[in-house]
Amino acid sequence: MSIGRIRKLFTNAEVHTAVANSESTQAAADALSRMRDIVVSRELLRYWIRHLEMKKKDGEPYAGTTVLDRNMRSELTLRKPSLNDDLREFPIEVDNSRILVIPDQHAPYSHPDALVFLSDVAATVQPTRVVNLGDETDGHALSFHDSDPGLDSAGPELYRARIFLQALARMFPVQDICHSNHGSLVYRKAFKTGIPVEYIKPYRDVLFPDGGGEGFEWHEKIDVTLPNGDRVIFQHQSAGDILNNAAHERANIVQGHEHSDFFIRYRSSTSALYWAMVSGCLIDPKALAFAYGKNFPKRPVIGCSAIIDSQPVLIPMPLDDNGRYTGNVSGILSLRWS
Repeated sequence: MSIGRIRKLFTNAEVHTAVANSESTQAAADALSRMRDIVVSRELLRYWIRHLEMKKKDGEPYAGTTVLDRNMRSELTLRKPSLNDDLREFPIEVDNSRILVIPDQHAPYSHPDALVFLSDVAATVQPTRVVNLGDETDGHALSFHDSDPGLDSAGPELYRARIFLQALARMFPVQDICHSNHGSLVYRKAFKTGIPVEYIKPYRDVLFPDGGGEGFEWHEKIDVTLPNGDRVIFQHQSAGDILNNAAHERANIVQGHEHSDFFIRYRSSTSALYWAMVSGCLIDPKALAFAYGKNFPKRPVIGCSAIIDSQPVLIPMPLDDNGRYTGNVSGILSLRWS
């Protein structure tokens, strides 16, 4: 639904009342969302408030948005992009002994039990490092493909994605994240339409507008050395055969992107043994955003993975007949690496 149509669902009095009776803009936005069962983001409500605060010369509320939009544009300044935009804001001590690997989440179209599942996995694995393989957000409304009109527009979609990512950040405040085709959609879309990167906020500002995510860091590839001396490259996706790429890089490879693949494969040469791991996904297969795959013979595999004491481990999410997490992941983990 467009921003204009959302605004028409509420009277000025309802907006004023929600703001007056709430402790914060976010609380007021949530109250309006519940009132009409539709997402009203904090940013959108702030825009409405500024609009309602504008006065005509005779003191009556200003009804149009032209002057407001012009004033807002005049207040904008271009940021200077920096290589530091994607770096975390504090140093960390790296420990690669127990790495939890989080595959594609596609927020806000993540599996409804993704966070609970990851919490249970972390309680058992006790990770010393967390690597996110990317596609942390979906960006369906920004897609280069046709967007389903039954889904949220870009603003409400981002609002809902932030809720998931902020919850994930509370659970795992330090993460290394792979750049990905969905995670970078806003930058790709801007490039395609000739919008300079100076006009676009960094990942952290987009996902955490009120602060947070200081421990997140985004990478094209993440190259680590395991306790046994082996190298592992984490990346969102590979071009061509993943084991050939492992041999070329002379390193093991872990990737996401392929929702329906969930495997560890090995290949040896006269001088080395390499492995490649593809970690499935944490999407909600029933979400309308993934309706394109309803007739695909290969279905998404819901789960995550880890590298424990230098050994790769696949961790499927146990599901019931309705596709919901059954909560018994500890038994699976004990069988796989006890």
